[in-house]
Amino acid sequence: MPIPSRPTMNVHVIIPCLAAALATLGSAAAAPSVEEALAVQPKQKRVDYDRLKPDDAKSATMSQEKEGGVSALVVRGPGGQVLRAFADTNGNRVVDRWSYYKDGVEVYRDIDSDHDTKVDQSRWLNSAGGRWAVYRDANDTIDAWLAISAEEATAEVVDALRDRDAAAFARLLPTKEDLKTAGFEGERLAELLQHVAAAPANFAKLAAAQKQFGPDAKWAGMLTPQPPGLVPAGSSGTEKDVQAYDNVAALVEGKNGSGQVFIGALVRCGDAWRPIDAPQMAGEQAGAGESFAFFAPRIAGAASAAGPAEDESLKPLLTKLRDIEARLSTANDAARNDLLTQQIAVLEEVRAAAADADKTFWTKQLAETLAAAVQDATVPEGLGKLEKIAAEVAGDEETAAFVAFRLAQARYAAGMQQSGADVEKVQAAWIEELGRFVEQHPRAADAAEAMLQLGIADEFSGREKEALDRYAAIIKDFPDAVPARKARGAARRLESVGKPLSLTGTALDGKQFSLESLRGTPVLVHYWATWCEPC
Repeated sequence: MPIPSRPTMNVHVIIPCLAAALATLGSAAAAPSVEEALAVQPKQKRVDYDRLKPDDAKSATMSQEKEGGVSALVVRGPGGQVLRAFADTNGNRVVDRWSYYKDGVEVYRDIDSDHDTKVDQSRWLNSAGGRWAVYRDANDTIDAWLAISAEEATAEVVDALRDRDAAAFARLLPTKEDLKTAGFEGERLAELLQHVAAAPANFAKLAAAQKQFGPDAKWAGMLTPQPPGLVPAGSSGTEKDVQAYDNVAALVEGKNGSGQVFIGALVRCGDAWRPIDAPQMAGEQAGAGESFAFFAPRIAGAASAAGPAEDESLKPLLTKLRDIEARLSTANDAARNDLLTQQIAVLEEVRAAAADADKTFWTKQLAETLAAAVQDATVPEGLGKLEKIAAEVAGDEETAAFVAFRLAQARYAAGMQQSGADVEKVQAAWIEELGRFVEQHPRAADAAEAMLQLGIADEFSGREKEALDRYAAIIKDFPDAVPARKARGAARRLESVGKPLSLTGTALDGKQFSLESLRGTPVLVHYWATWCEPC
């Protein structure tokens, strides 16, 4: 089959040409030219791969090679670096994988997985990320994501918003099967599905109304106030451990300057991170409602487990809060202190104005914010405000316990921040307050964390038996809590001296590792955590 000579050859046009070339590799005349091979383009447009200038293309070469154990036509640049590889993965002498390289490393590939000469999958690789898209027909529109990171998901939201592409946003959302497979059930599953169902219409309204981002706008980063959290198996509406983010924002840059898009919650469904709600933008609240939150306090009997019932009178204050939160993520230290003070003032207004049924929720939000501000040394009066709240809620066991634990954390942080602080004295006061907390609130959700901190203190003081007793109590009384997982690991570590150690897992290269494979070889096991600088 003759090969069309147009330099902008579509990938679908050249498929049969390369297939014919692989089928007749013995005939040099049947092979496509280097120029024609370099003209093949990825199915997706926004792929950053090496393209040669016309003069350099004259020095490029193409030959049949073994690429990853399969036959391929490999195109190399003047310096010998790989530019393209068109492979036959099943040995039927037909091209079914089209690979594109950047600086000699594969960054993208199109795949014909069912060998019908049509691309049905695309994958971004190595430094280009980890997206994995599938197509259900012959057009260039992605139908679903098999894999996409949290950062890539937020970038897709920004692209969809900029392009006013409702379909691109919709394919990011989780299906009911996605959420069930992830581990959600019952009321929490129903609540998530309610948010997901409302997201496409809200997105369409925002995309049509927004004027902040033009066609040149592009994603510049993902902003999040904390690493992904874990919704533990056994908690309300969750039968498996589920990873999720709250309060995610995307940074956007363009000719009109930079801005932010509030993404909200992201949840991991298999290998794909997915948004729950439509995005929001400051000053562009078309159709926006309250975003789902995985880690907000969940109040029994409240209208929504994600937060309080919607109150029209609070909407102006809630809009202020969202605007402050968006600005906080990129503020410098001076501006951050001012914004935190504003945030606390607005939360105080919301708490005062909220309906009685919602006051507990907003009290917890305020206490959490004040404790974080004290620990960051940004709001000096925060400790006094926390103490006042603690006195106000003393008659409500659940709320009193919540506030008391954050007050203890804030007191410890404030003590350590004092100039010339007596560290041992501050530590002793912290341990004493934690002990009182566990005695007064033994069934509180934060009791598990308090007991864990006491156990760690016992370990550092050489009281291993006491530490083991505390770890055992955590495991018994709070088996599904995150501190229980840490307690199990700590207990196993303390009890492993002189005993065989079984250790398996996935290594950084993706391969399975077993300590048993090193039998007969001295092995040093280093216990550490990402948050532990001395480790």
